[in-house]
Amino acid sequence: MAVAETSTTPETITRNPQQQLALRSLLAALYLVFSFWLVFSGLPTLWRELRLATVMHEFLAEALLLVVTVPTAVALLFGARYLLNQNSERGLRAGAVLAALALYGILLLALLVVNLMHPQGMGAGVEAGIFVVILGGLLYGLYYLYTLPVWGILLGRFEDNGWFDVAGFKPNQGVRVRRGTVIGILTLVVCGLYVLVQHHTLANANWDIPVPFLGEGLVLPMMYQVNITVLLVIAAVSAWLAWRIVNWPTFADFLIATEAELNKVSWTTRKRLLQDTVVVLVTVVLFTVFLFAVDILWVYVLSNPWVKVLHTNPMEERQKQNQPTAW
Repeated sequence: MAVAETSTTPETITRNPQQQLALRSLLAALYLVFSFWLVFSGLPTLWRELRLATVMHEFLAEALLLVVTVPTAVALLFGARYLLNQNSERGLRAGAVLAALALYGILLLALLVVNLMHPQGMGAGVEAGIFVVILGGLLYGLYYLYTLPVWGILLGRFEDNGWFDVAGFKPNQGVRVRRGTVIGILTLVVCGLYVLVQHHTLANANWDIPVPFLGEGLVLPMMYQVNITVLLVIAAVSAWLAWRIVNWPTFADFLIATEAELNKVSWTTRKRLLQDTVVVLVTVVLFTVFLFAVDILWVYVLSNPWVKVLHTNPMEERQKQNQPTAW
């Protein structure tokens, strides 16, 4: 008698790849936002609340904060790299970075609306509800955007350009032109940072956003020492963009072709360059003297009473114009 065997193997649930990309992108974005907040605001705020500057020297307390912050930032950076390598989906890196920027903007927008409505005196409960509604609605809209197939395609194309990859594009070609381009970009950035410092554009204070529905005086620390942190962030982002620009496939091919054309140029010797420079300068001087003499000669001839072509002397008219006007 035949007996039907029941399979005990659990059925695998097939999930939508776009939903997986959306969930992983948002989770990675949360990790990035938390890491940024912890390094640039969380740890410094904790340090400030511990009041170590009153116990030890202020410089020593700041140096100890730096010693703690740098390893934490490095650990978070390697953690993010490990997580991204474990989930190497096409478009995940671009989706995580863009979603992190969107989450940061959503939080700022929700807090801004609540702070604008706080003077109306609607109460902490109503303000908290408004905050939750705005935050939840924008988060749902962000998740819905990431579940759209066309958005996944755009993220993949954006990532294919190499903006979120540390690997170089044809790194052994066009090295000198690439280095010169990077130096030029960083020089402009340094000049801009110098102007910001000299004009005192950035406030020498911490950036805290009030959270009124949690109680008076309670704030959400966003950035520690704005005048220093903003400069560091701009410098880091500019260095990364300068590196990625010269490794962007389209622009990198242009730089490689530029260096190839420069290598075809036959550069003259120092002695020949000096000789050619002397010849050019002497020729310019001779032509200047010749044209000056011809100009004076023709002015004299054409203003002569026998010719009467020029009824006025240009030199005399110029002298009259240079004379001061009597008021």
